[in-house]
Amino acid sequence: MKAFGSTLSVALALAGLLLLGQALVPAKAGLGESVASVQTDRLSLKGQLRARPGNGYSVQEITAATGTVVREYVSPAGVVFAVRWSGPAMPDLQRTLGAYFAQYQAALKARRLAGPRGGHNHVQIRAPSLVVHAGGHMRQYSGIAYVPSLVPPNLSISELH
Repeated sequence: MKAFGSTLSVALALAGLLLLGQALVPAKAGLGESVASVQTDRLSLKGQLRARPGNGYSVQEITAATGTVVREYVSPAGVVFAVRWSGPAMPDLQRTLGAYFAQYQAALKARRLAGPRGGHNHVQIRAPSLVVHAGGHMRQYSGIAYVPSLVPPNLSISELH
């Protein structure tokens, strides 16, 4: 019985260390994060980064190894306010949406519970704190996600290319 107790103690100690290790891992980058998070996304996508100015914002464009292009739109305050993607593979939406991913999942769940809808290849979520339009089919995906409160004044989302 003593051996079981010490084995259990060791297992609990290891579990505690694993949880502590998870807490020390930097947060995933993405929507709502600082411009510094773009480098984390580039590494995650194993892609090439190209920065270009926009009209009152900057665009950090990552071309992933898969061929998917992810554009992160950064406000003058240095915050990613929108993300657009297109290409043969979907980006990791958990990383791309960052802290907003839980809201995205909740909205998808509510949408499914509301009953079947047409257009299974397209998702539209419009909430006060998050807007997502995504769709496509095999090898041709595209979408945009943005946080309305972070969009710079006098900028229309339709201007983002």
